[in-house]
Amino acid sequence: MNKVTVAAIIIILAAFGGLIAWASLNSNDKTDYTKFDARSIIEASEENGNIGDHVRGKADSKVIVVEYADPQCPGCGSMMPKMHKLYENYGDRVAFVFRHFPLSYHQNARAASAAVESAGEQGYYWEMLETLYDNQNEWESIYDTQKRTDIFSSYFVEITDGKGDVEKFVSELSSTNIQKKIDFDRNLGKNNDKVNATPSIFVNGELANMESEKPIEDLIEEMINKELKANGIETGPKAKSEE
Repeated sequence: MNKVTVAAIIIILAAFGGLIAWASLNSNDKTDYTKFDARSIIEASEENGNIGDHVRGKADSKVIVVEYADPQCPGCGSMMPKMHKLYENYGDRVAFVFRHFPLSYHQNARAASAAVESAGEQGYYWEMLETLYDNQNEWESIYDTQKRTDIFSSYFVEITDGKGDVEKFVSELSSTNIQKKIDFDRNLGKNNDKVNATPSIFVNGELANMESEKPIEDLIEEMINKELKANGIETGPKAKSEE
């Protein structure tokens, strides 16, 4: 048996093992998702590992943009700078929420989601999320867990300018609360918002059509402006509103 064949078998077994682990995790979930309003900002509770929605922008806004995404998804990576631009333009009027929806066939997606949450424990959630997307090609195909952890740790050191607690960051990657948070986000999307693909983006509960002929960022901007207007809030990007 040649080295290429052996490597292929190892990769297949690793992926298969990940699918088994995924099924096991989700089969133990007894959460009643009907009591949660996915259109609203979800507060910390026992069900989500006492980790509520991460929000940037105007947390108490009447307009909430929710994105379900997979850190290893190329389309989600392409969407991130567009979402960041929308946040820059509307962040003083709109709440932007990111929820984890790691896909089972993406070997490193769940670990990446854990890295985002672990960084978030020290106040660097959005920085880690964007860094992972910016460097997706570097870590997406790594099957050595230690090497993957080392890479994620190097990102953490970089975004914290060496001031973060790396040991805590690494230890939290496998914490029960973070694993519950990831499962909660994914199952909330699956059960309440019927998410079956990433990225899936909702504006006040309305799903943006990712297959639209117009640029998706333009469509989302139109949806945001529609909801802002309906709530008596100034529409248009920040640059226009400041003119």
